[in-house]
Amino acid sequence: MGWLRQLFSRRRRYDDLSVSVQEHLDEKVDELMEEGMSRKDAEHAARRQFGNVLLTEQRGREAWQWQTVESLWADTVFALRQLWKSRGVTAIVVLTLALGVGAATAVFSVAYGVLVDPFPYKDVHTLATPKLCSPRLGRCYWDTYTPSQFLELEQKTSIFSGVTASTVGNVTLTGAGEAQQIRGNYLTANTFDVLGVQPMLGRASTQQDVSPGHEEVAILSNRYWKSHFGASESVLGQVINVDGHARTIIGVMPQRFLWRGADVYLPVAITPQPMVAGHSHFTLVGRLKPGVTEAQASAQLATVFKDFIQSDPRRYDKGIRFGIMRFDEMFQSGLAGTLYLLLGAVFVLLLIACVNVSSLLLARAVKREHEFVLRAAIGASRLRLVRQVMVESLLLALFAVPVALVFAYGGLQAMLRLVPPDTIPDEALISLNVPVLLTSIGMAVFAVILFGASPAWHSANPRLSGVLTSMRSTGSRGHRRLLSGFVVAEIALSLALLTLAGLMMRSMIAVEKVPVVFPPEHTLMMRVPLARHRYTKPEDKIRFFREALERISHVPGVQSVALDAELPFLYGYGSQIQTGNLPVDSSHVSNLHLVTPTYLAISGLPLLQGHFIDEREISVGAHDAVVTDDFAKKYLPGKDPLGQTVRLVRSDLFEKEDAENTTFTIVGVVGNLPAYPGYQQTFPHLFMPYTVAPVMDTFVIATAVPAESLVPTVRQIITSMDKDQPISDILSLRQLLDRYGYAGPRFALTLFGTFAAAALLLCVIGIYGVFSFATSRRTQEIGVRMALGADRGDVIWMVLRQACALAALGIGVGLPLAFGAAKLAKSQLFQTSQYDPITFVLVLCTLPLLAVAGTWLPARRAAAVDPMVALRTE
Repeated sequence: MGWLRQLFSRRRRYDDLSVSVQEHLDEKVDELMEEGMSRKDAEHAARRQFGNVLLTEQRGREAWQWQTVESLWADTVFALRQLWKSRGVTAIVVLTLALGVGAATAVFSVAYGVLVDPFPYKDVHTLATPKLCSPRLGRCYWDTYTPSQFLELEQKTSIFSGVTASTVGNVTLTGAGEAQQIRGNYLTANTFDVLGVQPMLGRASTQQDVSPGHEEVAILSNRYWKSHFGASESVLGQVINVDGHARTIIGVMPQRFLWRGADVYLPVAITPQPMVAGHSHFTLVGRLKPGVTEAQASAQLATVFKDFIQSDPRRYDKGIRFGIMRFDEMFQSGLAGTLYLLLGAVFVLLLIACVNVSSLLLARAVKREHEFVLRAAIGASRLRLVRQVMVESLLLALFAVPVALVFAYGGLQAMLRLVPPDTIPDEALISLNVPVLLTSIGMAVFAVILFGASPAWHSANPRLSGVLTSMRSTGSRGHRRLLSGFVVAEIALSLALLTLAGLMMRSMIAVEKVPVVFPPEHTLMMRVPLARHRYTKPEDKIRFFREALERISHVPGVQSVALDAELPFLYGYGSQIQTGNLPVDSSHVSNLHLVTPTYLAISGLPLLQGHFIDEREISVGAHDAVVTDDFAKKYLPGKDPLGQTVRLVRSDLFEKEDAENTTFTIVGVVGNLPAYPGYQQTFPHLFMPYTVAPVMDTFVIATAVPAESLVPTVRQIITSMDKDQPISDILSLRQLLDRYGYAGPRFALTLFGTFAAAALLLCVIGIYGVFSFATSRRTQEIGVRMALGADRGDVIWMVLRQACALAALGIGVGLPLAFGAAKLAKSQLFQTSQYDPITFVLVLCTLPLLAVAGTWLPARRAAAVDPMVALRTE
């Protein structure tokens, strides 16, 4: 209990120490007086010999103190008082730190979930597929393989410890209410073992499940299990009908497992047949054996692919090389390019926040220089002064953390709502990332401590005579230069962010200005993908669509209805084109449309030559085609396109790609279709009768009423024709464009625009803080100038001139950064130059105005100084 008595008896001990010191001084005074000194001289001499009384008492008291703890507590209490005294600066610093750290944490958390750790599989870095590198394309890619090719790769290579095959596509579930179309994944039975993830409920598939005569099985994804089976464990053993096959449910996968985005996993046996479960091509993923090198893999794959090249030489480019492509490179997010740019942008924003905070704290610390010197004069060490400032800095960071968490959470939720569909890997887990938060806070705290503590260290040097005689300090020349440097840095960094935001805005305007030939609010799009196992013959599909076209055309409110192979302006079948005996340029691709005669009237495209697809060509499946004007100019320059023949090469429309089957005669030319929203280039188009290759599945319905109002009626027509036929993507064209066409550019514009606005706000605050401090330090100088005849305009111009000079310097430093940022953003822009002159002119005009806006109030305040008052301030 000694420590407790020590705690409560400390005040008495302190008093006894003071009495003892005073008695010692009194004894010394008496001795000196006995030697003949006057009392006044004796007291002065005694104090000189004794030394600093307060310092002696303080050192004596330390014997009864927990020195480190108590001094830190004293520093903390003093720091809280100081922060409360300057509440405005404290609030600005806290909010600035919170904004920078919160934004960085939100973006870094998304990037971590999407780019760093998007997959839940075991040792994902050892999962890979064969890589094909084309000298002609100048890039590497992964491919799909026929069942026989997959078996050959599995048997003739020894680089993998396990190999899986899978293919994804829409499957139809029937037998329980309305037919559903969901995403299915046909895969080999060993897939779950190779990926290293087991079901959370039930069991994984085995080779026995795909053996001849065994009942077919299925494994559900976690999300489908919850949404359609209510997360009931009794789902095991239930039978579902998938594409006409009864399958028994044997397992449910963990929540994060969504291999290739499937709702249901369907084990199959790969046999050397052209088709397995209705699919002809599968993706190969294997787990690399330990110690396998790129050279070993390349050598083995080259041997196997030699046979593939001999059997299908057109599929592989001359001089193609082989290697290993890692899993995360195979399934990279469609958001990766934008995210890398966002990472750079948010890092710049965090730098601006740190620079802003540093400038405010440096100005505040210079203002307190007299305090630091005075404390140093009475015995405070440099270490003690720096520690005091560090405590204040840490308190600022501590206050900023909860606010930053609020900003980070709100920013993350907003980003996830803005993310375009199908751009983030389904397995990615995106949440606030603690390591990222700590890193961001660490960067901010480092800047705060560095620039907050340096003036304290500098001022602790006892250059007392000059400073103590002055009540005001303007700081050292180095500090003033550093403050100016902060302003330049903020303007330069803001220039880069503002340029990115401007380019994204111009790109978004370009996307939304693309003309859409169908009226978006009065065009209903509907996909009706007919199942192969139920509509096995082309005649069956044609009959279904003819009847559907007839019924839908008689619905009140429907003006006309047409067919197409895919959703217009969003997706499309592509094909390389050969004209005459000219070689095929694989970089030239055209979009193919399988249409009805009504398509031309609905689209409003002008007919330039010949005629459009007519009913005769539809009825006989004629190999006639109508092309757009840019198609004719690209492939048949200087020729009359009518009567010319073109051949489709490497098209997915035809199972037999022989010359007779894929050759078409041009019978008409129509106007050009506009660029697809979000595409980086414009493609020519070719229209054919839908009866030539009945793979069409999209209805384009022109309506006289709002398109969404006809959804129930049109859906009912398809259900009445075939109750087991699912319908997907039944939306107005406006809804489809908003969801798939404009979502990506809007996402980029919103985020970059937000960061740019935040950067401008921080820049204004920083400029205002620095010039407000600088002009307040020059009060006497301004008074002298005004006393000598300078008017208010001269004073305002003096301050604004300095701001404009710093803005010009900041623009000069920031232009290379802006050009670099624009170059990085090139791939994200649509019909917009990376050096768009309008963007750069607007940005370069904005920043000087920004500097003037941040300096105007300090300049006016300086011009309002009374010269006589200013001259008396020192």
